Amino acid sequence: MAVRLDFYAWRRSTVFEAVATPALTPAGRLTGRVPLTLRNTERLGDTATESVVFDLLGPGDVGGLKPAAVRRVVPAPGSTEAENTKCAYVEFSAPDLPWRYTPRLAAGRQLAPWLVLVVGTPEEIVPQPGGTVAISASALGAHRLVESPRWAHVQDDVDHPGQRLVSRLLSPRPLAGNTGHRAVIVPAFTPNGAPAWADGSPGVTVTLLYSWEFTTAPAGDFPTLAARLRPHSGDATLGRVALAYPLPPSPGPGPEAPIVRGALAPLDSVDVDIPVEIGDDLETIAAPVLDPAADARRPVVSLPVYGDAWVADPTLALWSAQFRRDPRHRAVAGLGAKAGIDEQDKIVDAAVAQAGALAAASERIRALTAGLAAASALWNRRLPQDRLRRLVVFGPALRGMQTQTGTVLDRATGGARPLPPAIFSAAARRVLRPGPARTRHAADGATDPRAVLEVANRCAEPPPRAPDGLPHSDHLSEVVGVRNLDKVLRAAAGTGRVPVRRLRDLVGAFDRSPYSASTVGFFEQVMRQILDRVEAGRPIPLFDVLTVLEPRDGHPLPEQDLLIALRALLSERPDDEYDTPVLDDLVIEVLTERPDRPCDPVDLDRLADAVADAVDPTAHHPVVVDRVLDTIDGLDDQPLTPPELSPDLDIPAWQLLRDHDPDWLLPGAGTMPVDRVVAVTTNLVFVDAYLLGLNTQILGELRFRNIAVRAGSTPLRQFWSRAAPDGESFLDDIHGVHLWPTGSALGSGTHQPPAAAGADLVIVARTPLFRRYPHTVVYLTPAPLAGGEPDWDAAPDLAQRIIPSFQGSITPEIVFFGFDLDPALGGQHWVVFEEPPHGVQFFSGPHEGLSPARRHVYTDPLLHLDGAEFADAAYADPYRVMVRGSSLIPGAL
Repeated sequence: MAVRLDFYAWRRSTVFEAVATPALTPAGRLTGRVPLTLRNTERLGDTATESVVFDLLGPGDVGGLKPAAVRRVVPAPGSTEAENTKCAYVEFSAPDLPWRYTPRLAAGRQLAPWLVLVVGTPEEIVPQPGGTVAISASALGAHRLVESPRWAHVQDDVDHPGQRLVSRLLSPRPLAGNTGHRAVIVPAFTPNGAPAWADGSPGVTVTLLYSWEFTTAPAGDFPTLAARLRPHSGDATLGRVALAYPLPPSPGPGPEAPIVRGALAPLDSVDVDIPVEIGDDLETIAAPVLDPAADARRPVVSLPVYGDAWVADPTLALWSAQFRRDPRHRAVAGLGAKAGIDEQDKIVDAAVAQAGALAAASERIRALTAGLAAASALWNRRLPQDRLRRLVVFGPALRGMQTQTGTVLDRATGGARPLPPAIFSAAARRVLRPGPARTRHAADGATDPRAVLEVANRCAEPPPRAPDGLPHSDHLSEVVGVRNLDKVLRAAAGTGRVPVRRLRDLVGAFDRSPYSASTVGFFEQVMRQILDRVEAGRPIPLFDVLTVLEPRDGHPLPEQDLLIALRALLSERPDDEYDTPVLDDLVIEVLTERPDRPCDPVDLDRLADAVADAVDPTAHHPVVVDRVLDTIDGLDDQPLTPPELSPDLDIPAWQLLRDHDPDWLLPGAGTMPVDRVVAVTTNLVFVDAYLLGLNTQILGELRFRNIAVRAGSTPLRQFWSRAAPDGESFLDDIHGVHLWPTGSALGSGTHQPPAAAGADLVIVARTPLFRRYPHTVVYLTPAPLAGGEPDWDAAPDLAQRIIPSFQGSITPEIVFFGFDLDPALGGQHWVVFEEPPHGVQFFSGPHEGLSPARRHVYTDPLLHLDGAEFADAAYADPYRVMVRGSSLIPGAL
């Protein structure tokens, strides 16, 4: 998301609001005045007011700038490619610094800064001893102090107001191209507050506060260079070259010279059939020489057979047979072979670097195979056949076995599992090991690992429903005639009240026969009061009531004890002195059903089988094999034997072609006019032939140097340096040649991996733009469609970018960008050349990149002294040039 900027003309402390007059003291300071009032807090109305006069520091009070005061300078110190059309500037850490010591009052939006940035050549600006600098008249004339208010401003972020303030000081001077410059920050006022120089001054020497140097590039900038780009339709020679093939003398005109397309070829171009005369002649030359008298140890040298390094009979492979009749393919393969000869040391060194890892890989594989053999022997001879006893053997290793949700030990013993982790420890193995000291008094089978696992895997038994000494709900249920008293007590606990009906049932069931009539009458009176309290929702001494109604031993209370208990129930007490948790306590004591304890036993048989499968060294493909082989790259599905070298080199072949035979990358590229853009396509046939010749040469060179290479290797499979998603390597342009179908021709889609399938659209530009701005952003963006056709007048959605899949340069001024896009669809896209990110910049003059409405600040500077107005008008927006794809693609709309 782009940052939205806002500019302000100046910013400084509100203390200046106390300055009533612009008059200066002899020291060049402004004077402020504020009223000061003293009040007696002990005596109301007793006050005294006086005006306090104070001086504000001016430029004469500044001895220098701290290094931290300067936040950033543009162009960067030592830069050699500064644009001559942009303003040099300096940014400060403090938003108010440019105006903090100005001995002037603001006039609306205009306030001159107390320091200025002066830029000139080293001859115009010369540092002097004592921390001063001499500035010539020419440099002073380009920095008229009357215009200084427009040279400074404050920048704010619209989306974060007040949080990212930056003060900036500009130099308005247009810079000379290809010239060294020196920039200095100096005071704009003398110590007594006068301007540091006047118009027409022959030169001054002032205090030097900060300086740096830079050099500009040749005249011109990104907008100037990019605006020159124009579409180019190409010509008959671009991407093509005639191949001279001398035939034996014959009457009549010879066949037309075959046309060879380069690595980049015109859109919709194809290779026409080779003339029969040329094909027959080449086939005669390419046929192997058979001389019965020749010594088999000294074979006759003939033309290379492209393909014999990968197939037993090259004549059966169509792609190999093409080299016997088509000199164009043989010429391109010869370019690859020549590059292999020229770069043999570089390529072989890269292959040897990979070969150096073979020793470590071989040692790792040998250790793996030895370990598998030893483990297999132990597995078959020593491992228990019973699966649970086998699981105990594997127990100490469960902690190191990883699953997607944790270790096997965690999953088998964590959470609701009844198995304790310690049962799989080495200590448990030692305890269960048979021995006289450990197992002498143990019962038979008590130390059997299988039995121990099975017992440990059981859920714990719940506590008894009738603990000793506690009343039990089942007994109460029998007494009161309630089938499920547990539910009744739960309901009571939920409401906080004793069910009156149940209590009345207990009272009614009380055995009155052992007692006298007076005692029974007293019982009835007390129980009636108890029931009345319960109905009113008031607490009762429930345990005392139950002691009367249901004695613990089941025998009726003696009459005297009953009378004592009844009198205790009649004693009145405050509600809060009764048993507050009476009902809850009753539920806890009476409800003794099984607690809710989650328990999830392990399926021991299934666990034992899964663990055994994971570590079984006798399996067809043990898991450990993948664990080890994943640490070794480049094995290409080789068997579990010491690996052979199969190099996979990250060397893009187009660079070899560019370095040794650049004319073949895009034939005729040098004839392209400057500042032109053309669309071409990748030539899959050229890529196949070139890489085939290159790999044929390199395989022979590796074997010549006694570097063992796996049969059928294709060391170089990259041509265009397509960046891989990881950004650290390149994607292949071809499969290994041994995978090419015998019935496929050169350029067949079966030779390409999915990431490189099909021909790509390539945009080629010849312009000095990329020499000056190598980080220019190039991309495609689709044009909006109207009725199924591109609407070039509608604004494109620049967020739908197609970035290049590969790019490179033929010369410093001829660059290309490849896109993973069907070339036929290129006519529906814009080709965008966008200025690289450079931060904030300002034009130093009425540049053509500015709209006419924004150039007015340069016409009469004295009418536009507002620093914010100048910054807003001179701001250099990021620049982009867009070329219609229809102007580059033949037949596109």
